[in-house]
Amino acid sequence: MNKTLTLSADAFLKMKRLRLLKVLYCSNCYDFTYLSNELRLLDWTGYPLKSLSLSFQPENLVALLLSYSNIEQLWKENIPLYKLKVLNLKGSENLIKAPDLTTAPNLEILVLKGCTRLVDVHPSVGNLSSLVLLNLKDCRNLVSVPGSIGGCKSLKSLNLSGCYKVEYLPENLQQLEFLKELDLSKTALRKPPSFISQLKNLQVLSFNGSKAIQRGRTNSMPSMLPSLLGLSSLQMLDLSDCNLFDIPSDICCLYSLKELDLSGNNFTSIPSSLFNLVYLGLSSCKELKSLTEIPKVYNSVGWSTFIGIHCYRLAENIDALTLLKKHLKVFGNSGKMFSFILPGSEIPEWFSQQRGDSSIKIDLPLEVWNDNQWMGVALCCIFVSDDASRVEELVFRAVSGLSNFKGRNPREFRRGIWTFPPGKAVMKDHIYIRYFSRDEMYRNLWTTDWLDQECGELELSFVRGFTFDSVKVKKCGVRLVYERDLEEMEQIQELHSSQVVKIWKMSSNTLPMMDQ
Repeated sequence: MNKTLTLSADAFLKMKRLRLLKVLYCSNCYDFTYLSNELRLLDWTGYPLKSLSLSFQPENLVALLLSYSNIEQLWKENIPLYKLKVLNLKGSENLIKAPDLTTAPNLEILVLKGCTRLVDVHPSVGNLSSLVLLNLKDCRNLVSVPGSIGGCKSLKSLNLSGCYKVEYLPENLQQLEFLKELDLSKTALRKPPSFISQLKNLQVLSFNGSKAIQRGRTNSMPSMLPSLLGLSSLQMLDLSDCNLFDIPSDICCLYSLKELDLSGNNFTSIPSSLFNLVYLGLSSCKELKSLTEIPKVYNSVGWSTFIGIHCYRLAENIDALTLLKKHLKVFGNSGKMFSFILPGSEIPEWFSQQRGDSSIKIDLPLEVWNDNQWMGVALCCIFVSDDASRVEELVFRAVSGLSNFKGRNPREFRRGIWTFPPGKAVMKDHIYIRYFSRDEMYRNLWTTDWLDQECGELELSFVRGFTFDSVKVKKCGVRLVYERDLEEMEQIQELHSSQVVKIWKMSSNTLPMMDQ
């Protein structure tokens, strides 16, 4: 039963020593003018008033959380906020004036995400020597970053994603020696800052969708990208939708890089010098034709993911089974895992057990756990989405059951979730392939109560997301992978190569002599 809670403003007049107040969307609190000066935490989602009460003296306040509020101006005059460490005004779309933080020298977290009417940030932010996080994401009317920001000596995370009107960054950003995360996605930067290579501790960098627009033309990023050579700590780099025709060569010198997103660009191949990646995003790279070097990209890591959604030219030159075999030859005996997505509408016949549904259950052979030839399990599904306008999810589950208790007391040992953002839904059939080793199953299944038990069945299912249901799984397949499968792959490849050579020799002997 839904109940409406009515708060009486008068009731709070007696709460002189109230230290914590948390309110979620109270719609009938417009006469609420009194707040205890003893408050340490004020968390009020949807705060209905345009400013805080003048009678409120938050000298003891540590955290002020007013997300999705109606605040236009937080306070009209400076008040002491010496204990304040967290200020969150996320989604306060009516905020027109950023707060003066001169009297909040100990602030560590400032979130102004989604404050869409905000034009600038008060320069006092440069005095916040303890500030660790500054989130200005989706402040779409913000035109500049305060020139004083170089004074935020402790800043570790700066998010400017979706600040469509920000064209320049202050040069003194290079003074932020502790900066670890910098998100410049979907900004109007005319030119990425040249000093980025000096941010030695940077771990996450995003230029997603940063296509500089000058004189009505969209310039591609390759010639504009700053040098990345100094970013020895960089672990995640997002260059998706940057109109790249070539992959910057200095990416290959980022030895700490684990995640690289190159989706939505125009190059035709990837360099062989990429290595040690855990994740490689290549979705919507519609000119991409070759992945001959992809096993080298993933060498010596425990898990790898390759996303090739909408890579239709690539799918013409390499099918999913060939890519699977490439991965198995490199990683099959290493105990590692991998997964990838490519355009495709049919499950390869190599998957010995198939079903026209979203789940499949198989019996594991007797003594399979004692078979040294057994390496792991490969599975796949064909899926499609019918709605490109919203976020979609595809959820994968792997469950195993005991031989003696089939169908009862199953245990989930692996789950994965793929998220497709709006505008990037999969409107044509794609194939998803995943491989996990027996070591992975063993680590996740054999707890104290299962040590002496034998797993007799395996169920794999691909289910729709928890929020929406437009992702459709058409069919799925599974195969237990043994070492002899790798040997068979080698023999088939050698036979194919010898036949090609033989055909070439025969054809060369029958070709007419060309005029000298």
